[in-house]
Amino acid sequence: MKVNSGSLPQPLNNQNVTIESPINGKALLDTELKKLADDVYHESASSELSQTYTKPLTMTSSQIDITKTVDDYMHELAVATGELYLPGGSVPKAVEKMLSPYDSLLSDINRQNPSLANKNWGIAINQSGALEATGTITDFEKEFLGEKLNDSEELVSTITDFKSNFLKYIVPENRGYGSYDVTVDNFSGVFDFREMLESSRSNDDFKKTWEYETNWLKLNDNILSQLKRNAPSY
Repeated sequence: MKVNSGSLPQPLNNQNVTIESPINGKALLDTELKKLADDVYHESASSELSQTYTKPLTMTSSQIDITKTVDDYMHELAVATGELYLPGGSVPKAVEKMLSPYDSLLSDINRQNPSLANKNWGIAINQSGALEATGTITDFEKEFLGEKLNDSEELVSTITDFKSNFLKYIVPENRGYGSYDVTVDNFSGVFDFREMLESSRSNDDFKKTWEYETNWLKLNDNILSQLKRNAPSY
C-alpha cells in the first residue's frame, strides 16, 4: 500500500499558492462508485426480460464502435474510474511520484533565488511536453524556473504520465473529470501542478494511516476545482 513515502524536504513558503475552496472529492468518488455498482446488466434469463441495460446510452453515430458490446463499454468505465480517482490508479500515483522531485527542486530554487519563495508562480506542461513556469513573475524568472523544471527528469516524467493517463481515461468517463472538455490543445491552461501538489499534501494522521505523501481525496478536490475554473464543461 505504501508508495514512495518517506522523509521529504520542506517546500517553499506555501502561502503564495492560490487554492480554491475544495469541491467534495470524497462525495464525488462515492457517487461514481455507487453509479458504477448500479449499472447492472441482465442476460436473457427468460422471455419476460426485455431490457438488457437499465440505463440509456447516448452516443452520436461517429462515437459508436460496433465492435464493442455494452459490457465492453462498462468495463472501460470501471477501469477509467479506478485509474482517475482511486489511490492505486495511474493519475493519483503520478501525483504521488511528483512530490519528491518537486520538493527537491524547491529546495534548490530556494538556495539560488530565495525571492521566488514569496512569489505566486505555477507549473504547466506545454504541447511539446516541456514544463513551463506560469504566474505573476518576470520573464527572467520564468526562464530561470523553466530551466530548473526541465532539468528535473523525474518531475518531467511524472507530469507527462499524469497528462497522458488523464487524457486517456476521461474519454469513457463522463460524469466527473470527463464532464469537462480537456484536450492536448488546452491542457497547459487547465492544470497548475504546483497548486495541485501543495493542495494535496497529506497531514501526519493521513500519512500514518495510509502511508501516502499525498491525500487522494484532497487531490480529487483540487483537480475538480481547477477543471471548474479553467476548462469548458460539456
